[in-house]
Amino acid sequence: MFRFGKRQTALAATASSGAVLPTAEDMGNIKAYTQKIQEVLTLLSQEISAIKAGELDQVTALFEQKTALFKWLELRTPLIEPFLNNEAAKQHRMDDLLKELRDRIEEDTLLLSRMASAAKAIVREMEKANERRGLDGLYGQSGKLSDTPKTKKKGVDTAL
Repeated sequence: MFRFGKRQTALAATASSGAVLPTAEDMGNIKAYTQKIQEVLTLLSQEISAIKAGELDQVTALFEQKTALFKWLELRTPLIEPFLNNEAAKQHRMDDLLKELRDRIEEDTLLLSRMASAAKAIVREMEKANERRGLDGLYGQSGKLSDTPKTKKKGVDTAL
């Protein structure tokens, strides 16, 4: 029987209660989803620790893996969403995992934004230092800024 047939059978069995019973495939999706959430939680913990330790190379190395895991969760969310209030989701502690994921994402986002702000501040300070050290104009022999830039006059060759 195909998935839609299994879904129809599950719906017919629960027609009086209005609840949607998950099929075996749905249960597999819920289990896989909770496992991926736990992988993301572990990865975010590693990233948070790396940021706090100043190991920016490790943060960069985790980026692609983090992106792939979040993409996987994003694509699979519609498959488990109908069952979030179901007993199957409660058995897998889905509510607790989603709350923990939200908290960890908020902490990670805060640290990453602070890191970005610090990097911007460093760049601004470096630019200011370069401007102070640079000539930012032409100076004469006395060390004063000259009003007009002195350029070598080019002569016109009138000999033909």
